Amino acid sequence: MDFIKPYQTEIIIGLAVLVLIQFGILIGFNARLGYMRRQLRSLLTGPTGEDLEAMLRRCLEESKSALQRGDELETRFDTLSGDLRGCVQRVGLVRYDAYGDVSGKQSFSIALLDGRNNGALITGLFGRHDGRCYGKAVVGGQTEQGLTDEETSALQMALEGGVADGETMPTPTLNGKRRLISR
Repeated sequence: MDFIKPYQTEIIIGLAVLVLIQFGILIGFNARLGYMRRQLRSLLTGPTGEDLEAMLRRCLEESKSALQRGDELETRFDTLSGDLRGCVQRVGLVRYDAYGDVSGKQSFSIALLDGRNNGALITGLFGRHDGRCYGKAVVGGQTEQGLTDEETSALQMALEGGVADGETMPTPTLNGKRRLISR
């Protein structure tokens, strides 16, 4: 060990430099660890200061509430869908001149059908001196009575989802106001 004695001062200085370097690295790691702690703390606390567990509980309650509301809306939608099947959904209208003494297509045949193709077929015949109105029941898109050509056209138009034969007819819109649709 005698060969180390002459270099003892240089070795101590070298070791002191290594200790200082390690101390600097340790300070750097400590600073980085503090930064990561602050980041983790801000991640685990919400903007209002609640902790992660409280945020997760709140989110779970909101999710349960949203699912319950979705189930309620689905039930209401199914009820409304069933109710709408009984409402008039398809209309077919044919206007024509039934008699030679009157012009202007005052006579008409109109088919009013629900979602199950049940409803009524109404025919109004108007002349210069008289007017008549007839109604026929429609069940499943069929009638028990015979149909005129105009009534057949109106029923076929309604079955195909048509509105009117070249005429305009008022139709309700979503906001409750009426607008004219022409075909």
